[in-house]
Amino acid sequence: MVFLVSSLPATPPHGASTSAQHHIKCAQKQERARKSHTKRPATKPIEWENSTAARLAALPADHVYTCSADQWWEALKNRINLTQRRADFRATFENVCDALSYALNSETGTLRITWNALAKLASTSISSVQRVLRLLKEHQLITVIASGRSAAMAPKGHEKKNLAPVYGLTVPTPPSVAPTESDDSFYDENGYLFVTDCPSPLRDEKISYQRAIKEGLFDQFCKQRYALYAHAHKDSLEKKRQGLEASYTSIKAKKQALTHLARVLQHHCFDLRSLSATSITSIVQPFFEAGWTVRDVLYALEYRPDNSAYNTKGATGMRSVKKWLILRMKAWTQNGLVMDSRTAIEEREYRTRTSIPESSTATVGKKVSAPSPEVKRRIKVALLGEDRARIQYPELF
Repeated sequence: MVFLVSSLPATPPHGASTSAQHHIKCAQKQERARKSHTKRPATKPIEWENSTAARLAALPADHVYTCSADQWWEALKNRINLTQRRADFRATFENVCDALSYALNSETGTLRITWNALAKLASTSISSVQRVLRLLKEHQLITVIASGRSAAMAPKGHEKKNLAPVYGLTVPTPPSVAPTESDDSFYDENGYLFVTDCPSPLRDEKISYQRAIKEGLFDQFCKQRYALYAHAHKDSLEKKRQGLEASYTSIKAKKQALTHLARVLQHHCFDLRSLSATSITSIVQPFFEAGWTVRDVLYALEYRPDNSAYNTKGATGMRSVKKWLILRMKAWTQNGLVMDSRTAIEEREYRTRTSIPESSTATVGKKVSAPSPEVKRRIKVALLGEDRARIQYPELF
């Protein structure tokens, strides 16, 4: 394997004695280690290393974390040149990088592994692992989120156990392509694609699933899949009072209905367009099975069960849209059960306001008259939605 660009460490002054060269090299090594060391905060709990703050603090400028080993290897080839190094070091470098790729968490872009474990996986020495890690740090292709710590060095009040260092694999931030003037009609004020009758650049690009995973374009791939569906079903995405039917002829039919509801959610919530329909249905399916509609899910994304609004609109400030969706929907569950939807609560409140208590009828002794056509119409609209109510009860309109 050939790598392209490199910067070799500084060499001792020419003509220095062997002993002086050794001491100079040791001093340079210690200085590099001191600068690149990321100390684990003594006052922070162990969970701190998994926090967003820790990841952002360790992230180099103009770089992003990558969850794709292939993308990271591509950055290695473009930024590091080992043609001037010995063949045994090139082999060691590749083995250590293979071990890092093997230990990578594909969901977070981080890995927790010790030098000893890396040395065993790469079949090399700890000093060789240190040299490879130092070279990767110099080229900002790996960052230390939290350093390792032995149990003896644990602060007072913390659990006494050994902690492995936490690394993050990083790549340069890909250049963002701003939409041209001719493409402005395809994007809203937040930069999200919305469907029009005109051809869409995302629909025309034809991003495959394999390419999306390999090149880190999964959110763009999901937006493209939404655009394709919306272009073919744009007449059925506007209605928010859509939900599951009482029963379906097959599991496939129910799955298709859930996928359609997920697309309707994406149509009304731009943040959800960066997720796949499968991810959305896996979270909201229990709510639709409990009788919720798309309108109820959209309400739950912006309001708590006590009708108080969240401080942020949409997924603003959240690094993971999926986690945002999970948290917002989890707020509408109690003891693992789905709470009543906003529509169900409104129907119950409406019936309470319009009904006459039985005690009052017994006291007055008068017969309660049937609801007026206007009341009947409002009840049917609340239960079925205006469109369905017009079809089933045209005499009320």
